[in-house]
Amino acid sequence: MTDTLLIADDHPLFREALAFIACSALPTAKVVNATNYAETKQALETQSFKLVFLDLNMPDSNGLTDLALLKKQHPTTPIVVVSAHEEPVIIRTCLELNASGYIIKSSAPETIKEAIEVILRGDIYAPENIDLNTESPDAHSIAANQIGSLTPSQLKVLIEIGKGKLNKQIAYDLQITEATVKAHITTVFKKLNINNRTQAVLFAKEHEAKNPELKTG
Repeated sequence: MTDTLLIADDHPLFREALAFIACSALPTAKVVNATNYAETKQALETQSFKLVFLDLNMPDSNGLTDLALLKKQHPTTPIVVVSAHEEPVIIRTCLELNASGYIIKSSAPETIKEAIEVILRGDIYAPENIDLNTESPDAHSIAANQIGSLTPSQLKVLIEIGKGKLNKQIAYDLQITEATVKAHITTVFKKLNINNRTQAVLFAKEHEAKNPELKTG
């Protein structure tokens, strides 16, 4: 059976380079490309993948909340984050959200191939030259746990709140009732230890990949 890989990244040259490296680790693999989060989500819903490479900073990405949601919806699919940033707190947060690994885009081809082989063996890969043992800021660790506690439906509602949508808009877009939206919001507020929509918007924005504080990419 042919293994299929998904490369979700909006930069064509990087997709091409990563596909070449990945196929050197899995010579018979078939590569599917996604250029944004919507295409990534659709691909995962329509077929199975041996491994998914996910850039958190695609044009329509909601960053860490998208990673959390994809892992909730596809818990057995290995998803490895590919990023240009090397901050230990970002790497730790992605791993806490059950990413199978974190590959820095500037890594040498042989290092990326080694990372792929580690993940395909069922292990977790983190860059060797990054110290992940230093204590992470409490706020980030707590937030990662809070995001991880949300169900897929609750994560979807949080993402939509972060876009500034009203309950009626969220209900329409997610094809659920307004009562269900309100119920999810109540639970989200409780799990995130927040009290209102403004705080929910700030929380969602803080955990987007493009947020300057987190500096993800």
